Amino acid sequence: MMVGNKRDPLYSEYVFSDPRRVAIIGAGLLGGSFGLAIRKRFDRCEVVGVSRSAISREQAVSSGAVTSATDEAGEACEGADLVCVAIPVDGIAAAVVKAVKNCHADGMVIDLGSTKTTIVRAIDGAPLAAVKFVGTHPIAGSEKTGAANARADLFVGKTVVITPGKNTPSGLVNRARGLWQSLGAKVMEMSPEEHDIAMASVSHVPHLVASMLAGTLRDQTAGLVGTGWLDLTRVASGDPQMWAAICRENPSAISAELARAGQWLSRLRAAIDSGDFASVERMLVEAKVVRDHVASRQK
Repeated sequence: MMVGNKRDPLYSEYVFSDPRRVAIIGAGLLGGSFGLAIRKRFDRCEVVGVSRSAISREQAVSSGAVTSATDEAGEACEGADLVCVAIPVDGIAAAVVKAVKNCHADGMVIDLGSTKTTIVRAIDGAPLAAVKFVGTHPIAGSEKTGAANARADLFVGKTVVITPGKNTPSGLVNRARGLWQSLGAKVMEMSPEEHDIAMASVSHVPHLVASMLAGTLRDQTAGLVGTGWLDLTRVASGDPQMWAAICRENPSAISAELARAGQWLSRLRAAIDSGDFASVERMLVEAKVVRDHVASRQK
C-alpha cells in the first residue's frame, strides 16, 4: 500500500488501494462530490449513500454520486472499506463512533468537516474509533447544496488538510493521504487546533462577514445591488444550519478573529470620522497587497 507506481499520472509515495465498498454518511454537495470522485477513480467500487431525506437519497442516486442509498447508516457501513462522514460538524464524532462498529475490520473512516478540535478529541477518547479515524478537511465547496450540485472534479487541485489525533496510527494517516492524492488533491497536515485557528481566519469569519453584509442591507437600497455586492455575499447563501454548527464547534477561534476584524473596522471608522483619509488609503493599499498576493498563488 505504501509503494508508489510511477506510471500512475497521480503518482504519490502513498497509494490507496482500490476500495470495494464505500459508505458516505451525508450525500449532499461535499459527500456527493466525494462519491462522484470515488466512482470515477475506482469504477468498480460500490458506493452507498446515507440520508434521512428521501429526496436527498433520490438526488444522490440520480446524480451518480452513489450506486444506492439508504436512511440507515449501520446498513451502509456494513463491511465498508472506507466510510466518509459528510454531515454538519456537531454530529460527526457520534457518527464516526457508530460507523466503526459496522465497517470492515481494516476499514478507514474520514470526515469532511471544517472544524476539527472537538471532533478529534472526542474520537481520541473512543479507543475503537481512534484507530480507524482520520480527520480530513477538503478546502473546497460552494454555497449550493445537495448532490444535484455535486462535481467529480471538486477536489482536483484543491488542498485537503489532514488532522491526526494523538491516537491516530501513522499508517492510517498515510492511507488518507494516498486516498486524497488519488483524487487529485494536494494534501497538508496540521494539528486539529492549528486547523481550527486557521479556518476561523480564512473561512469561518469571512462567511460571517458576508452574512453581516447581506443581513444589514437596507430594504430601500436592494434595487441598487450590483455584482460587487453579490460577489461579496455569495457564500451567505450557504446552509445556515451547517454554519451555526461550525460556530458552536469553533467558538474561541471565531470570536478571536471577529475581534480582530472589529479592530480593523474601528480603525477604519476612526480614520474616516477624523478626516484622516491618508490612513484610509494606506489601510486599503495594505489590504489590496495581501489580497493580490494570495490570489496570485491560486493561479
